Amino acid sequence: MKYRSLVRQQPSQEPSLIETLAAGVAHEVRNPLNSVQINLSIIEKELSEQLPDHDAHVFVVLRKIAGEIKRLDDFVSEFLRFARPPRLNLERLPVRSLLNDLATFIAPECSKKGVELSLDLSGPETILVDGFQLKQAVLNLVLNALQASAANGHILIRTWADRRGFTIAVRDDGEGMAPEIKDKVFTPFFTTRQEGTGLGLPLVRRIAEQHGGSAELLSAPGEGTTVTLVLPGARGG
Repeated sequence: MKYRSLVRQQPSQEPSLIETLAAGVAHEVRNPLNSVQINLSIIEKELSEQLPDHDAHVFVVLRKIAGEIKRLDDFVSEFLRFARPPRLNLERLPVRSLLNDLATFIAPECSKKGVELSLDLSGPETILVDGFQLKQAVLNLVLNALQASAANGHILIRTWADRRGFTIAVRDDGEGMAPEIKDKVFTPFFTTRQEGTGLGLPLVRRIAEQHGGSAELLSAPGEGTTVTLVLPGARGG
């Protein structure tokens, strides 16, 4: 019961105004998106029967449209996660196994870019945490690190326990951030990437805060970036 006292009070089951609005916006956007996607597939199928050369310009254009539809759908999904976070489902989980599984999942994407992903895991064998949300937070951090990394770069996932609690750090050796950028990265919808949503790091911070913890970022130009997820209530076992 001591752990639960460290966790921020959970919201009411009744949806707030922003949650209701977010659900409505998502519904109004997703319906036409699905329609466009279905009709795009029909057009592509009919054109394939007429034009066997799938490298023709028209197919390139169709693939670009499909990519933009997916990007918008992904944004809607992330916006919904941000607007209505799930309630914590606390379980005692083997954290090293969880992080190793996550690394195995994302490793092919890292290899595709020529980036090495490694782990340095210490601390307790198990922690009391919401496993789904923890994986979502760390995955967001690794994907951010991957986008910041050049070919032959390196990403490190490191964990340890100290008086502050249980900490997960994700470090990349990319170009780092200028101070004026670093100060804004936890602001919702702020992004420096053309295809970014600006919700990844705010989601990470909120997951940490739901666990009674914090998310912190250390970065400087030419020195890479490290984001730490500190969970003071995730007591080990």
